[in-house]
Amino acid sequence: MPLRLRLALLNAAVLASAIVLLSTIAYAQLANTLSDEIDSSLHNQATSLSDLYLAREALPPRARERLIPQPSLFSPTPYLVQILDADHNIVERSTTLESRELPIHPEALDRADNEDRAYENITMARQRFRLETFAVAPDDQSVGYVQIARSLEPMDEELALFRFTLGRAGAAMCLISLGFAWLLAGASLRPIARITQAAHEIALSGRLDRRLSPLHSRDEVARLVETFNRMMERLETAFWAQRRFVADASHELRTPLTTIRGNLEIMRRSRGLQTPDLAEAVDDVLGESERMSRLVDGLLELARADAGQELAQEKVQLDELVRGVCREVQPLVEGIQVMVDGLVPVELTGDPDALKQLILILVDNGVKYTPPPGTVTVNLEAQDHIAKLTVRDSGPGISAEDLPHIFERFYRAPTARSAGGTGLGLAIAEWIVKAHGGSIQVHSSRRSGSVFTVTLPITTNMADGKTATSSDPYAALNLSLESPGARS
Repeated sequence: MPLRLRLALLNAAVLASAIVLLSTIAYAQLANTLSDEIDSSLHNQATSLSDLYLAREALPPRARERLIPQPSLFSPTPYLVQILDADHNIVERSTTLESRELPIHPEALDRADNEDRAYENITMARQRFRLETFAVAPDDQSVGYVQIARSLEPMDEELALFRFTLGRAGAAMCLISLGFAWLLAGASLRPIARITQAAHEIALSGRLDRRLSPLHSRDEVARLVETFNRMMERLETAFWAQRRFVADASHELRTPLTTIRGNLEIMRRSRGLQTPDLAEAVDDVLGESERMSRLVDGLLELARADAGQELAQEKVQLDELVRGVCREVQPLVEGIQVMVDGLVPVELTGDPDALKQLILILVDNGVKYTPPPGTVTVNLEAQDHIAKLTVRDSGPGISAEDLPHIFERFYRAPTARSAGGTGLGLAIAEWIVKAHGGSIQVHSSRRSGSVFTVTLPITTNMADGKTATSSDPYAALNLSLESPGARS
């Protein structure tokens, strides 16, 4: 989950919790207020009816009926009234009760005797009521009870409406808060996004001299920017020191290696080497010196690439380079046929020497790891201003665990170590391809050979995408290379 979304959800959750808490408090306060209001109205009515009941009881029975009406007549419609005598018998009921009777609970009567009144919630005919039992006790002598009830339906409806309003308003506020939290999180993370973008661009371009603009603040993001810039400065210093070391060491080693190889060649041609053992020793040393020379040349080439060496920019006939490389390689190999399957005349802008080196690396790589009798097939196509060079071999292929590493410097698969090489060829090939704005890919599987495919931008397709045909076996060349092992 993105950090921005997590921050937005966290902020929204905190605000939602506050809204729920405030809504709960407001709901409880409203419920208590309405309940107190009902209890107060019940008590006022019970007090009035108690006074009326006492006044009636003080009169003779005859005057009581003529002068004072029933207490229930003084009670408004919402109230249900029931009067009990001291023995808990029903003396009178209001007409609003109709045929019903208010429940008489001994616990409520006891509380009324002790506290003058008792409240409880009851249910009659599936409707909730609030009931007060009021003790009529002048001079602390109980003469009866007044029970008065009021429906709780209006209060329940009001609370339900309040809950509905709180739910809708709370949900709307949560959504609004989530939107604002998203915007605020985006604004807060914008400097971090700049750092991420800069790191991404540095990774793509390889330019370690890039720096972030310092922030004029003293917060954590400003310290992060400062730390990032210091880290990049140290990385740049170490990287350039490593480049200079490799370049200087490679350059200094070329001269003594050349001298050693020259003297060994002279010794091998000399008649003074009469013993076979001495001749074999010279051949072994000469072979190793040649391998070391190739390794030094590869290191020097990569050091120049790391230093940002600018390649030449001129018109190059890629098809002619491919044809020439195949002709040069074929006489040097035995038991392996270098074939051109298709060749399209393609002109592009680039360095002819570097492009020829690229083709040589791929073809030589296929030849090196293809056991005789085998074939290395080269093909060159052009479509939509893109040249595609494919080199395919019939070797044993590259294992899945080695495939992701073959373009790493000095990497050689265990099965390919016996074939010689320095492990730098494909690294140099990848650099040449990227320096020309292209890409290189490999597809391979065990016992089915390998295919290296290079794509390069072209300026002119002289054949308009049609494959050229010729009696020359190298007239059709594909720029995709397939190789069987982790290559040099």
